[in-house]
Amino acid sequence: MRTMSRFAVSLMLLTAVVGWASAEDFRVDNAVFNGDEKRPSTESTTIFHAGVVYDCMKSPAETVVFDQSAGRFVLLNLTHKKRTELNTLQITSFLMQLRSKAAGSRDPLVRFLAEPKFQETSDDEAGVVTLSSPWITYRLTLMKEPDLKIVEQYHNFCDWCVRLNAMLVAGSRPPFGRLVANAAMAKRQAMASTVVLAIAAGPNSKEPPTVIRSEHRLVRSLESADLERVVKIRELMTSLSPIDFNQYRKLERSGK
Repeated sequence: MRTMSRFAVSLMLLTAVVGWASAEDFRVDNAVFNGDEKRPSTESTTIFHAGVVYDCMKSPAETVVFDQSAGRFVLLNLTHKKRTELNTLQITSFLMQLRSKAAGSRDPLVRFLAEPKFQETSDDEAGVVTLSSPWITYRLTLMKEPDLKIVEQYHNFCDWCVRLNAMLVAGSRPPFGRLVANAAMAKRQAMASTVVLAIAAGPNSKEPPTVIRSEHRLVRSLESADLERVVKIRELMTSLSPIDFNQYRKLERSGK
């Protein structure tokens, strides 16, 4: 078991070094909306710079740094001046346990999300891909990106971020459905300008589904303000007080 762990770490670091050498600098601006609301419930800016990703949320005031070369996340709580770290092997181990637990859940939606299966349809003219099921439907409006390095970096981070959030937010839905949606975009060498998620109350329910919409805007060149922001974040990575992950997660839940 120890040998496998060392091999996994070596492979992860080798992949990261290759990614670092071919990394592109760009930014993605994100907004999340509940239902038909015009004002976003969440806004964030994701900066890709020199092989490291800086995901900056407005509310909660939190920044997540993904250092691919080190295989680690650094989480910064800007309100409470705390930071913590996780590595990708910890997250992978958690997801294995989560999938097993979800498969045995009494909640049929959670059981579905342990091994989600979708019917995939596409409208190439409109640039829309739909992944449908009795429980969850994704409608992805694609934007083709000719720079495949950007597409690869973006999806690599999105996949890891989805996994991280499942571990960070206790009681959240298993992330495996969104990973399928991400894979549908990646195989088309595309990113999404809009993702609409509809969650049904049940397979035969007459209640309207819960709808969440996210919008994403790619900016291919970083501005001076982005680089200044990166410098400030890197300073916070050493100046904020370190705490362990469980303390950090409780801090986030309680707001204390």
